[in-house]
Amino acid sequence: MAAAFDELKTSGKVNHLGVSNFTPVQFESLQSYLNEPLVTNQIEISPAQLEHFENGNLDYLIEKRVSPMAWSPLAGGSLLQPKDEKSKNIHDAIARVASQIEETDLSKVIYAWTLMHPSHIIPVLGTGKIERLKTAVDALDTTLSLEQWFDIYTASLGTEVA
Repeated sequence: MAAAFDELKTSGKVNHLGVSNFTPVQFESLQSYLNEPLVTNQIEISPAQLEHFENGNLDYLIEKRVSPMAWSPLAGGSLLQPKDEKSKNIHDAIARVASQIEETDLSKVIYAWTLMHPSHIIPVLGTGKIERLKTAVDALDTTLSLEQWFDIYTASLGTEVA
């Protein structure tokens, strides 16, 4: 894989290299064989998917100064139209925060929540609709307090953060 990446870079077919769904060990292992730095790891991140917050992956990427890309930042829409108890709890926390900041678009609050993380998460939007892209861009100007961020986070955990 490293040889293929190096060939793609050398041939000018790609400017930068990234991976998807790598663990820190996999990321480090591949990086040790490359001539160019990996610039991202695309992983599933949303208020409903906290795996990478808990398993050290985001901490590792911060240490390496690599911004992760978040696929499915809206959890496939399940946070906007919840169908199970966990999604409903998270949805309610997002709605509560939206009300506090006088925001009517819950997706903007979710994007703002994602963007607030210190690893500089870059959301990957699965849409071609201009209005949805605009919402994501507008989230750059949407500010949450640390308490509001943790309100959403703890709703996903289902327990208070110690």
